[in-house]
Amino acid sequence: MQQSSKHHYPDSFESLSSGSSYGHIEHQSVEMDPHDRAVQRSAGKHAAKKSSGLPWILLCLFLFAALVVFFVLRIPSLFPSADKGTVVITQDDTPSVEVSSVPELAGDNSGVTNSGEPDSLPASGSGDSAVISVETEFVPTPSPIPTAEPVHVHSYVNGVCSGCGKTPDFYTGYLPEEYYQENKHPGTIVRHEYDVTAYANYGNGTYHKALNIYLPYGYTEEKPYNVLVLVPGYGGDEESWLNTVYESGGYQMCGKNIVDNLFDSGACEPCIIVTPVAETAQCQGLTAGINQLRQELREDILPYIVSNYSTYAADSSLDSLRAARDHFGLGGLSNGALFVFEGGMRYNFDLFGSYAAFSGNGEPWKTVGIIQDEEYAALPINCFFAGAGSYNDPQQNYTKIGYDYFLENEQRLEENKNAWRVDVEGEHEWKVWLTDLANALPLMFQKADLT
Repeated sequence: MQQSSKHHYPDSFESLSSGSSYGHIEHQSVEMDPHDRAVQRSAGKHAAKKSSGLPWILLCLFLFAALVVFFVLRIPSLFPSADKGTVVITQDDTPSVEVSSVPELAGDNSGVTNSGEPDSLPASGSGDSAVISVETEFVPTPSPIPTAEPVHVHSYVNGVCSGCGKTPDFYTGYLPEEYYQENKHPGTIVRHEYDVTAYANYGNGTYHKALNIYLPYGYTEEKPYNVLVLVPGYGGDEESWLNTVYESGGYQMCGKNIVDNLFDSGACEPCIIVTPVAETAQCQGLTAGINQLRQELREDILPYIVSNYSTYAADSSLDSLRAARDHFGLGGLSNGALFVFEGGMRYNFDLFGSYAAFSGNGEPWKTVGIIQDEEYAALPINCFFAGAGSYNDPQQNYTKIGYDYFLENEQRLEENKNAWRVDVEGEHEWKVWLTDLANALPLMFQKADLT
């Protein structure tokens, strides 16, 4: 192991001669007292420090000066001054403009017309030239902000998107996870409470009811919107379709989030969605609820929507509603699906051109017979969609039987053009019906040419 060396300072210069292993050194012996020796050693140390520190100070001063020079030369390039120009206006019999190093201005060229002549000149005097110096700051034109690629909105005609040529894709399980999340472009839900005639009680008295109205993100009175009416099932209310959160398979599912994401992704054109109620505490029973709501649609709900929101109907009259039937759709689940047939197609076929029934039927032979009567025979069916759970849904078989009967007996329907049926993995539950809604909504309000 290497040992560190130590320096030993002698008490007198004599000790440097005789005991040295490096040889004898001739010198004059000088006797010094201890105080003189201490002073001598201290003076030697200070001398060494003074002689060795001067070059470092000079070097630091040189580096500092170099940095100052660098920044003095560099600052003008870091902060360039604005280009300046001088406009010289000569005042004589023939006014002219001399331009000296004037940059192109992006903005208002005050006092100078497009031809380069001033808008106005000083009044003529003795003919002497008047020089007016105008310093103008050059402002570059900003680059346009890049805009996002517009979302392609699917619009199906005869089962094929008129824009991209694709046929609809159907979900048979859970929707993509992002459909259950809140969208950055959410729609708005407006609650409407109203007093209505008790039609189910032969017009005796009134009922106090409520419905919700969904307005898509960016809703404006400057354009018309299609209208979809969604009816809940037994025990449901105006909140069930869009405002209630359901849990299934670890997912928190809300109809409003699904609709927001459908519209924002371009899966279909945004529309107004209305969620009324058939059965209430005042109007109990399936038959009473159907009789009540079917009349409300004609007399109260659709006229109110048309009067207060931007739709395709010219006004709230029955004739205007009929003329705009291609832009009104009706859907429902379970008992609400039964209403689609009995309260919608049988009683309001002249007002709705599109239908979607989930987990419900309702004696299709009666419905087909009614819509084939002379009053309704010439009216088209733009969309007919049926869906149900694929297992343990007591309405799955009835839904299939009803759908098949319609296709076999109604010439206005053709599968994959304006008629579809999809089974979703699940039971008689909201997971199935919300997936049904995502499957059916892009197909509502489409046109089908079956002639």
